[in-house]
Amino acid sequence: MDPSEENFSQVDRGADMYQESGNSITSDLIEYGSDFAAGLAGGCAGLTFGHPFDTIKVRQQTMGDKCGTILNCLKRSLELEGPKGLFKGMAFPLVSVGFLNSIFFGVYGNALKFIDNGDKEPSYSSIFMSGAFAGAIQAVPASTIELVKVKLQGQIGRNEFKGPFDCLRRIYKNHGIRGCFRGLTPTILRDMPGFGVYIASYQAMCDFATPEGHHQPSVRAMLLSGGLGGVFSWIVNIPIDIVKSRLQADNLSNPKYKSSWDCVQQSYRNNGWRVFWRGLPVSCLRAFPVNSVTFVVYSQTLAYIQRTNGQRQTV
Repeated sequence: MDPSEENFSQVDRGADMYQESGNSITSDLIEYGSDFAAGLAGGCAGLTFGHPFDTIKVRQQTMGDKCGTILNCLKRSLELEGPKGLFKGMAFPLVSVGFLNSIFFGVYGNALKFIDNGDKEPSYSSIFMSGAFAGAIQAVPASTIELVKVKLQGQIGRNEFKGPFDCLRRIYKNHGIRGCFRGLTPTILRDMPGFGVYIASYQAMCDFATPEGHHQPSVRAMLLSGGLGGVFSWIVNIPIDIVKSRLQADNLSNPKYKSSWDCVQQSYRNNGWRVFWRGLPVSCLRAFPVNSVTFVVYSQTLAYIQRTNGQRQTV
C-alpha cells in the first residue's frame, strides 16, 4: 500500500472511532437525562389538575374547625376569594413541580439501573428502594417549596405576602436559611415511604393489568395504576403530612410547635387520633387524576425519547 494511502486509512479509522465515541457519549447523556425530561413533562401536566384540591387539603389540615368539611371549605373559599383563591400559591409550584418531578423520576430511573444493573424486569423491592431513595433526595428542595405554598394557601381573605418570591425572601430575611427549611424532617419521613409505595404499587398494578405476551401496559392501565398508586401513597403519607403542614403553617417568629414530635403530641392532645387523617378524602380525590396524568405523560414522553434515541443510533 502507498504510504500516503495508509495515512489516509488511519485518519479515516480515527475519524470513525471519534464519531462512534461522540455518538456513544450523546446516547449516554440522552439515556440518563430522559428520565429527568419525562418527569418534568409529567409533573407540569399533573399539577394543572391538582392544585385546587391541594389548596382545600392544606386549609383543612391547618385551620381545623374553621374550615370544616370539603364542601364547607370550598364554599367558604369561593365566598371570600372566588375561584382564583383555589389557585393561590400555584405559580411557584408550577415552576417548581416540573423541577421536583424531574429530580424524582431522574434519580429513580438511574438508581434502579444501578441497583439492578439495567435488568429489564427489576424486582418490586428494587423499585421500592429506588423510589424511596428518590423521594428522600427530592424532599430537600420540596420542603422549601411546600413551605412557601402552605404559607400562601393559608391566606384566606388576606394577602400577607405579595407572592411566592416575596414570601421566600421575607422568610429568609427574618429567619435565615434554617427558616427556609422548616418542616424538612417530616417531609423526608413522608416522602421516603410514600414514594416507595407510589412507584412500586404503580408497577405492580401495571404488570397485573398487562396481558401475557405484551411488553407495555395500555394507556388505560397506566391511568388506573397511576391513580391508585397515588391514592395508596397518600394513605401512607397523610399522618406525617398533617405534621408537616402544621409545622410549616405555624408562626415562625412565635412558633406554637417546638418540633415535629411536639406537633404530634399537641395535635393528639387537642384533637385526638382522627386529626392525623384530616384531609385524606380530598387528598385521594386529588391524587387519582393528578397521578394518572403524571404517569401517562411521563411514560409516553420517556418512550418517545427512547424511540428517538434508538432511531439516531441506527442511522
